[in-house]
Amino acid sequence: MVLAPSEAIRILEAMREDLLFYNGGELRHALEGQLQKMLQAVEAEPEENLKQADVGEWATALAHHFAVGCPVLKPTDVWMEPAKPVKIDVSGDNSRDFSDPRLARNFPGERIVVHVPFAGDAGVFNLKPSSWSTTRPHGRVKDSDLLLTIEYPREQTPHVDVHAQRFISDVSQYLGWAAAEIGAFNNGLEQQARQAIDARRQRVEQRDAALAQSSIPIRRSGESGKKTYIAEVLVRRPAPSLPQTRADDKAPALEPALAEQVFEHILGIIRMQGVQMEQSPATYAAMGEEDRRQILVAALNGHYEGRAHAEAFNLQGKTDILIRFEGRNLFISECKFWTGVGGFSEAVDQLFRYTGWRDTKLAIVMFVREKGLTSLLTKAKQTLAAHPQFVAWRDAASETELRATVHWPRDAERLADLNVFFIHTPQTKS
Repeated sequence: MVLAPSEAIRILEAMREDLLFYNGGELRHALEGQLQKMLQAVEAEPEENLKQADVGEWATALAHHFAVGCPVLKPTDVWMEPAKPVKIDVSGDNSRDFSDPRLARNFPGERIVVHVPFAGDAGVFNLKPSSWSTTRPHGRVKDSDLLLTIEYPREQTPHVDVHAQRFISDVSQYLGWAAAEIGAFNNGLEQQARQAIDARRQRVEQRDAALAQSSIPIRRSGESGKKTYIAEVLVRRPAPSLPQTRADDKAPALEPALAEQVFEHILGIIRMQGVQMEQSPATYAAMGEEDRRQILVAALNGHYEGRAHAEAFNLQGKTDILIRFEGRNLFISECKFWTGVGGFSEAVDQLFRYTGWRDTKLAIVMFVREKGLTSLLTKAKQTLAAHPQFVAWRDAASETELRATVHWPRDAERLADLNVFFIHTPQTKS
């Protein structure tokens, strides 16, 4: 059979190039390995981070980091190198007859290298998708380019566009199969991450519950006696040890966030200080709002190393108590004297004017000088329930507090935790 010149060129091209979508094994096995890496990352995370991290944000970031970016060709950016003289092997061309086989293997020719840029994970070009055809494209990967090398006898005219278009078409077909497989994998990563996090948390909780039944105390080496441990004010959500992403070059920003147990600790400090005020009402009778606020700030700074600030500028004004770190608001509170339900509703409005979309740990401290606290609390609860930002009630720590889930104005899906304190220091007649 005699081959046409263009077919001879294609054979030479195939003999010189690497086989794509084949030499690295099966794509499904590589994806299974990627999933195992993500699960191992969950298992390797220190238990303290595991307990504190926000499950949703951590799972989202894990899915982002371990996602596989399927390559996407950029056919409009295709370019080729200048032709270079080379010796080529035409021994497979039956249209030629050589008395000396060595001449057929060292025939004068030229080489053209076509570059097809792409974006995505270059490793996919080495992996065989679950769907495939008997026609496999040949090429090489160099940096972010896919290379097609065309070699031809110098007396022939190369049809570069024809070969390049056929190459791009064949590669695109395989990438389509790979993209479907990778897309399904990426879409399931977040759920897989959530399940892995929940499963490990459950194991740790069950273990701790079992150990708690023992009468033998748990201590680290070198410790003696009981030790009270207050967790760090900050946790890095979703977790501090995420690997570099494969999907793109942008790792998700891990913003400082207030750990739930630390938020409860802050509320506990305010609660304890409020009880002291209530036990000595005469001491605080002459104090105005600013002086009472400073007492709360001083108590918080005794635990949180000066990170609590009074009357800090934030958004549209000054908020009374603000805990900040790296420019990020972690806790915001307003302090007001009770002047009626209208003033209380305005305090809620004011708190939202001072907070941003990312602020989700909120508090209001109401200093109450009037008598009849029970009736006042009923009115306050009705007022908060009717407020546009109210979502649902939560369990309050004491009967003189209100705890609610609220949402950010104009964004019903962005929720925040609000705790309202009513510190009762009634004025007495002298």
